[in-house]
Amino acid sequence: MLKIAVDGTCVRGRLSGVGYYTLSLVQALRELERERGDFQLSVYFQPSVSRWLQRRWQAEEALAPFNPTCLPLPVSLTTPFLGWGAGLLSPLENRLGQPDVVHGTDHFIFPCRRSRNLLTIHDLTFIKYPQFVPPRVKTYGARVRRCLPYAAGILTFAESTKTDLVNLFNLDPEQIYVTYQASRYSGNCLDLETVTSLKESIPYDFSRPYFLCVSTLEPRKNILGLIQAFEDVRRRRPDSDYQLVLIGQLGWQYEPILAAIAQSPDAGAIHRLDYLPEAWLEVFYRQALAFVYSSFYEGFGLPVLEAMNFGAPVITSRRSSLPEVAGDGAWLIDPDSREELADAMLQFGDNPALRSQFGAAALARARQFSWRQTAQQTLAVYRRLASMTSDR
Repeated sequence: MLKIAVDGTCVRGRLSGVGYYTLSLVQALRELERERGDFQLSVYFQPSVSRWLQRRWQAEEALAPFNPTCLPLPVSLTTPFLGWGAGLLSPLENRLGQPDVVHGTDHFIFPCRRSRNLLTIHDLTFIKYPQFVPPRVKTYGARVRRCLPYAAGILTFAESTKTDLVNLFNLDPEQIYVTYQASRYSGNCLDLETVTSLKESIPYDFSRPYFLCVSTLEPRKNILGLIQAFEDVRRRRPDSDYQLVLIGQLGWQYEPILAAIAQSPDAGAIHRLDYLPEAWLEVFYRQALAFVYSSFYEGFGLPVLEAMNFGAPVITSRRSSLPEVAGDGAWLIDPDSREELADAMLQFGDNPALRSQFGAAALARARQFSWRQTAQQTLAVYRRLASMTSDR
């Protein structure tokens, strides 16, 4: 029987893209395991440095159903061993029970010597756009390079990222596997009565039409460009009462974004909300004039797919992975063009028929993705790696 060990280290705290991906994948794999019975899934994790120092090695609550194995050494302290000799980590490797495949889900793979190792690389911002990442993320390039000798395969989420990996790391394309992600809301929608009830409890006036962006507040997401385009929209339609709703956690270098909101002539029409319950977030997706995601660079772009899952008209960038994800279900713009973004927003704001057309296209596109499909494709990668003749 095929034995798989998946790294759940990134499933902790308030989940964002990497954490959602990992948790959704292992949940879908567990369902397949129960149905098929021809493979065995286990989950492991490494504690954060702070938890390690406190000897708090318990798994996060979200991982508890998987009864995960703890490798009691933080990733940041494990990485140096990749250069000194992975054999020094053998005692920790033994805790995994000799799986056939070990899957590192966040730009790191534990250097198992008795398993085939699969390394997930979500995006290459740390190499292509280092100005968009904090100092700790800039070290990912060196970390990935240290991990590559131990990786039998690389998994990523877009053909555009695969091309970048081939060019930047001189990798064999046959070694890289692309599996698209899916929305955490896939196939699930609240009924109209529940939506109506929730609207009454959410502290926002839904009678005021709004454009929505769900994103961590950081430079890569081009929130400043979105605010400027929104100001243009308000100037060109002064009687429209259009609003801008920004939902997401504060990320890296968020201060200029908060300053731009405070200093904007339309500050009263810009609403920043923090991390929200999933049901509340669904209401915002479903009621928006359009979902706007003008990011400079993405490895996948889950918020775009989330919005599409509810039939929200979508405006997004024609860069990196985003055209692959959106397909013909979104209006694509140049994220460097304030005018192009404002024009697209006005088109959706002014034209209900256009919103309906793109909403239907978005919904049709979203139906092409599911976590079950992602899990099936990932399982196929595991089987392929496990069948390879070991060169160790």
